[in-house]
Amino acid sequence: MKNKILIAVILILVAATLILGYIHMRSIDTSAGDEKTITVIWGDNSVKLQFEEITSLSNKEFNATEDTSKTGPTSRKYKGVLLKDILNKASIDDEAIKDYSKILIKGLDGYVIALPVDEILTGNNVYMAFEKDGKPLGTMKKGGSGPFQLIARADTFSQRWCKYVYEVVLE
Repeated sequence: MKNKILIAVILILVAATLILGYIHMRSIDTSAGDEKTITVIWGDNSVKLQFEEITSLSNKEFNATEDTSKTGPTSRKYKGVLLKDILNKASIDDEAIKDYSKILIKGLDGYVIALPVDEILTGNNVYMAFEKDGKPLGTMKKGGSGPFQLIARADTFSQRWCKYVYEVVLE
C-alpha cells in the first residue's frame, strides 16, 4: 500500500513539473531577442540601447574558453564591448555604478546571473560579445547565442556566461 502511494505521489510531482515547465516556456517572449537591444535599468531609470549603439563603442577581439555541456573546453575568438562601457553609454558613470552591490544580467531563456560591481569595474574581464570566430552570434530563433552574450573571461567553466542578453539591472 505504501509503495502505491509513493508511486502516485511521484507521478503527480512529475506531471506538475512538466506542466509548470511548459507554462514557463510558453511565457518567455523570444521575439525580444530579434530587436537587438539591451535595456539597462537602475533605480527608477531605464535606457534601451540599440545594437548599433553598442557595437559602435570601443570593441575588442579577445579569446575565451567556451565549455558547454555538449563540448569540452574550446578556445574561441570573440568580439565585444566591456560591460562597463555599455553602462557608461547608458549615462551611468563609474562612481554611480559603485553605489550598487551587484549587476543582474538576464537572458531570454530565463537564465539570470549576478556579478559583483567590483568585477565589472576592474580589469578587462566582463564583455558583452556580439561575434564569435568572426561571425555574428545570431538570435535565439536562428539557433545562435545572441545577438548579445555576456562573457566573464576569468570564468574557467563558462558558468557565468549568459546567452540572449536583453536586460541589465543594477541593484
